[in-house]
Amino acid sequence: MQRVSYGMPQLIELNSVEENVRLCSQLGLDFIELNCNLPSCQPETMNVHYLNLLKGQYGVEFTLHLPEDLDLGHFNRHVREAHLKVLEEAIGVADRLGCKILNIHMNPGIHFTLPTEKIELYGKYQQQYLSNIKSSLELIDIWLGGTGVHISIENTGLLHRPHIQTAVNQLLKSGRFCLTWDVGHDYISSHADREFMLNHRSSIKHIHLHDAKERNDHLELYTGEVDLNEKLQIASENQASVLIEVKTKESLIHSVAKLKEKHIFK
Repeated sequence: MQRVSYGMPQLIELNSVEENVRLCSQLGLDFIELNCNLPSCQPETMNVHYLNLLKGQYGVEFTLHLPEDLDLGHFNRHVREAHLKVLEEAIGVADRLGCKILNIHMNPGIHFTLPTEKIELYGKYQQQYLSNIKSSLELIDIWLGGTGVHISIENTGLLHRPHIQTAVNQLLKSGRFCLTWDVGHDYISSHADREFMLNHRSSIKHIHLHDAKERNDHLELYTGEVDLNEKLQIASENQASVLIEVKTKESLIHSVAKLKEKHIFK
């Protein structure tokens, strides 16, 4: 049975991808999640040949975190097509890099604030939103084709909304989407997405592991109040990849050491 793989995020304090790759290798981690929000990791300009050379030199794999403003359901066709073009290019990069996971956020869309309530447009105009999601999925299925890439939907406190749940269920049924459980986001959203995630437990294939306390997340592991061991158990059950999503080199080194002390990571 394949063991759980552990990785690190692309750290902004390091000046190059190679510095990140070198640290990943030194810590004995398996992969880096390259962040497509960064100017150096835009899918249309990423140097795949160079990244594959780094993979071979250091024995490190990659996953990709897609830009957080991607919107598969946008009402404006031209805007939606632009977002889909970014996704198409990212799928091409992932395929050539041998990436298994593209991490994506569901976009909440625009809301109108009234004196007594907030109205989310994707909820009010749910039929059009879901129709756009379906159209996007038809293209994404073509682009994924025979690749081994899966698009993993991250919980960001939105999955309790009925229209978002319907959209995510529609995507999961395709067989080309799975779920990322970000455990820190889960905590600071007062577990808004927990029920949905546990109801789709077998679909969790990627975990963003960091600790949290009060309103602060991305804390060093075992310094907050998140039940990390529960999430690691799910990772073991599903052979999910685990991203240690702390944001500094120091916190990453300490977090890896703690996992080793607990004999979770060797």
